[in-house]
Amino acid sequence: MGAHPEMPKKVATLLKQQKGKCTHCGLYFRTEDLLEVDHIIPRSKGGKDEYKNLQVLHKHCHDTKTAKDGLAGGMHLDKHQIIEEPDEGKSSRPVLKTSRSGDGAA
Repeated sequence: MGAHPEMPKKVATLLKQQKGKCTHCGLYFRTEDLLEVDHIIPRSKGGKDEYKNLQVLHKHCHDTKTAKDGLAGGMHLDKHQIIEEPDEGKSSRPVLKTSRSGDGAA
């Protein structure tokens, strides 16, 4: 792992340190896997952009870890996260009505 000519140097170095394994799930990376570089301690929580604070994870493992990091800190919001549960007493309706004639009348 890490010997592919198009592999970024940072990823190759981290893969060698990790002996080709994802540090989140422990499985070996395969050629077809999507990889992402992760900050072990998120930068939003004071983590540095240094090799000792970086790891390579499967994309899905990175998504899981990032969501977990956000829940622990309470400040990170994932764009796929549901922020508010719908209230059973409220019905769903559009906030704005659009005008059919374009003159601003509803």
